[in-house]
Amino acid sequence: MRSIPNVAAVVTALLLVVGCQGLPSDSERLTERTAPVEYNSVVFTDYNLQRTWSDGLLGEGGRYRLSVERHGQRRTETGTTEVFAVIRNHTDADYTLEARTHFVDRDGVPTDADAVWKRFTASANGLTAYREYSTSDQPLQYRVEVREVR
Repeated sequence: MRSIPNVAAVVTALLLVVGCQGLPSDSERLTERTAPVEYNSVVFTDYNLQRTWSDGLLGEGGRYRLSVERHGQRRTETGTTEVFAVIRNHTDADYTLEARTHFVDRDGVPTDADAVWKRFTASANGLTAYREYSTSDQPLQYRVEVREVR
């Protein structure tokens, strides 16, 4: 009879451990999944790199393996737009990343060439810069998407 309480205790402990693992990367409760599209922004499309959630076991929370230190745009000498994003790696491991930039006009309509993924490395505990240039000389907004290469 003593084994039944022991089995119940083990099952309860396992359920608690499994429940504390966090949300899966495809969870609809992740804030990034339901956020409206914003321009002049940088987003992580790989939600394991940076994510926040609501209604978790311990309330709202977040995980940041990478973060955006700063981003912006500036005009080049030829009148086109340069977009940059400075990415900070908060871990002890290098990350191979890809990023792409969507350029849109002030109404949010895509304007420039199709966005192409560019590969770069975020060194352990370091900063790295991603840059992309438009082909148009009209005023543009941007949205940079970042993901991990696996």
